[in-house]
Amino acid sequence: MLLRPQPNRASRALLGLRFLVVAVGLLKLQQLTRQNAAQGRTVACLRAQLADSAKLGASRDVNACGVPDDVTVAPTPEACAGTDDAAVEDTDEAFTAPRLATLAATLVCVAAAAVALRRIDDLLPARDGHRASERLAYRIDCWFSSNPNAKILALLYVSIAMVLVGGLLLYGVSSTGFGEAVWENVALVGIDFTAASATESSLSARVVAVASALGGMFITALLLGIVSDAVGDYVDDLKKGRSDVLETNHTLVLGWSDKTLPIVEQVSNANESEGGGVIVILAEMEKERQEELIGEFEYESLGTRVICREGNPLLVADLKKVNAAGARSTIILAGEGTADQADAKSLRVVLSLVGLRAKCASKGHIVCEMCDVDNEPLVKMVGGEAVETIVAHDVIGRLMIQCARQPGLAQVWNDVLGFEGCEFYCSEHPELVGCSFDDVVLRFADAAPLGLLRHKNVMINPPRGEVVQRGDRIIVLAEDDDSYEVGPKPSDIIVEHEEDVHTPKTPRPERVLFCGWRRDLDDVIQLLDDFVVAGSELHLFSGLDVQEQKDRLARARDQRKRPPTLSKLKVVHATGDLCSRRDLERLPLERFTSCIILADDAAEKNATDKDSQALATLLLLRDIQNTRIRNAREPLSPRGEESKSPWAVADWAGDLSQAKDRCVVLSEILDARTRALIADAGISDYVLSNSMVSDAIAMVAEDRDVNRILNSLFEESGAEIYIRPAGHYIPDGAHLSFFDVAAACRARDEPETLVGFRRTGDDRAVVNPPDKSTKRVWDYYDMLVVLAED
Repeated sequence: MLLRPQPNRASRALLGLRFLVVAVGLLKLQQLTRQNAAQGRTVACLRAQLADSAKLGASRDVNACGVPDDVTVAPTPEACAGTDDAAVEDTDEAFTAPRLATLAATLVCVAAAAVALRRIDDLLPARDGHRASERLAYRIDCWFSSNPNAKILALLYVSIAMVLVGGLLLYGVSSTGFGEAVWENVALVGIDFTAASATESSLSARVVAVASALGGMFITALLLGIVSDAVGDYVDDLKKGRSDVLETNHTLVLGWSDKTLPIVEQVSNANESEGGGVIVILAEMEKERQEELIGEFEYESLGTRVICREGNPLLVADLKKVNAAGARSTIILAGEGTADQADAKSLRVVLSLVGLRAKCASKGHIVCEMCDVDNEPLVKMVGGEAVETIVAHDVIGRLMIQCARQPGLAQVWNDVLGFEGCEFYCSEHPELVGCSFDDVVLRFADAAPLGLLRHKNVMINPPRGEVVQRGDRIIVLAEDDDSYEVGPKPSDIIVEHEEDVHTPKTPRPERVLFCGWRRDLDDVIQLLDDFVVAGSELHLFSGLDVQEQKDRLARARDQRKRPPTLSKLKVVHATGDLCSRRDLERLPLERFTSCIILADDAAEKNATDKDSQALATLLLLRDIQNTRIRNAREPLSPRGEESKSPWAVADWAGDLSQAKDRCVVLSEILDARTRALIADAGISDYVLSNSMVSDAIAMVAEDRDVNRILNSLFEESGAEIYIRPAGHYIPDGAHLSFFDVAAACRARDEPETLVGFRRTGDDRAVVNPPDKSTKRVWDYYDMLVVLAED
């Protein structure tokens, strides 16, 4: 049932008393005005009669409006035209057939409208469990709360309706023309407040008439003020987001953070193919402020409406207000405070949603953003099958580790996550049952197959000879769910491959530099320890002193019950100012294979300030590197053979120095506006952490199977995205199509799955390229984006 804020009994009684006093006053004023006008007309008539009698020499008294029989009276002057006798209308002229028909039709229409409004629930069926009266009230609520001119337009519409209906009724019961009847009704509804008559001649009568007119204006203005205040209070309540939301099958976002607006943008992009949708936001922020921030955010709604409500996601009553049980997906954003506090709040919200869903038999799933990976099992236990969890810091940590070790991978992940380019889709294709996955990769001209989803088990880059079984769903990268279809296998496939002798068989130890400090830095270090080989080094450089760094890491490892030491990494601590050139020059930059500039939680709180510090550190590092390059004979990066590949050292801008002479620099960016500065300068790769997490959350909200795919790709074991030279797979200068290269990748001893490529000299890699059957010449350093086990 639609819940509206209701005044208490005392307020209703006081408001009713005010309306009663105003109504009685208006009726009394109308009565006095009519009496005054009638008396004025009578006096004027008597004066005119006395003047005419005096001219004729009459000596007898005259009565109220009569004359003696033997006196000839002049024609009645205009002053007597307003008397009751002169105002009597001709019955035959007033009640003609057209006027009676107009009167009857008007009364029938008014009565029908009143009855229909009264019995609207009986005339129209309920929809989605809401009566017609509730839906009508909800639409009016939305109009009042979203249209800034709603009160003015409502008063205008009501006034026009009253004038037209009153004019029709007056036309039906009098001899007045329709135009005159409407004009008279304009004065009757209070638009013309002039009570003074043009026939008044004495000063006192005019003063009284003017005073009466001013009094009428005051009383009418008072009435309008009371009504306006009541309507204004009601609209203010609507603007505060206290009314119910009657939407169903909508996307519900609980909480407000720096990820809310990117999620709104991505969900809007996802709804474009369906003609738009509805996003409902419930947050502990004023509704007007939410709408203001959404209005300032530059994005295309693409037909998707955003409805904001102010409330507490922890309260079941507020969850009912936004129809949480009817949402197709619910996103819980992590709140402020420590990781444990934010996760505890999310856990309570999940509990409330689970109880609400059990009562309403909801089928939508819940996407919960977590801050600490240790709290994830508890939320999954409470939410059961209905909950999908995304540990934001863990996702960013894994992305940064993978992208730092593979330059250029950040751009690929930026293209894959979200709904602006290609995204993940899973669907069954019965015609492919019995086919091997080696053939499946050649059957989609507009999609790039990645693997199979079998009974909720994700198989990315299946082994050679894996056959599609009944019920299996094909995982692909495509523009949209309806943009691809199964096609015939190309008949001119050329399987030409070679095992590259330049591919390092034994991974080499790495030296990694972390600049800055994150709250979950211990988790990132543990991830790096899982990826690298023994003998690798990690250098930590931040504004914290060395002992504070060691104490924080020790406490974090103790809380997570991890061994005090790492198995493969050796950690070296250093302290200094990240924006000081003198402190940065003390670092052995020529020894590092990669450098990650973190959004420093220890120094800055604002996202823009963190990005500014990261950008300054990045520019200083690059300048120091270039200075040392000019003064050194040996290259800075010890990557050896891998440094010969332009892609392998992520040079996206070769004008600073040759790629082989630089270590990989990866910057964590929080604000999307900073991305343009780094991308245009081409001085490093970047991980837009908040945006990428928001993209992942939006994708899981649209399709929960995406969460399994992302978890499979982020794991240190199993298939990952790699970027490797084409010369590792095909001969240099081969004239082959994309399908030919894909077949060569699958024909290796350890099969790999091709999903994209970047031609030598291009700025970006293309995932799921078009024209897969078109043959072209491949260069050794054309880079292939593949899924592989190592």
